[in-house]
Amino acid sequence: MGEFTAELLARIDEVEAELRLMRQADDDHAVEVLSGRLENLLRIAARHGVEVPQAEGAPVGGAG
Repeated sequence: MGEFTAELLARIDEVEAELRLMRQADDDHAVEVLSGRLENLLRIAARHGVEVPQAEGAPVGGAG
């Protein structure tokens, strides 16, 4: 796994973890912001052919 792929997957994991915490805290604004960030990261992964395990909050069909 290349450095780009490893960093991208690590960032996705971090955002997913933050998203879980903010959902538990009922912080709707943070959930909205983090969901957008996750969508962007998943879009980047798809554009570069990086396979990501089914991400939390991601559309079932993938990142688009």
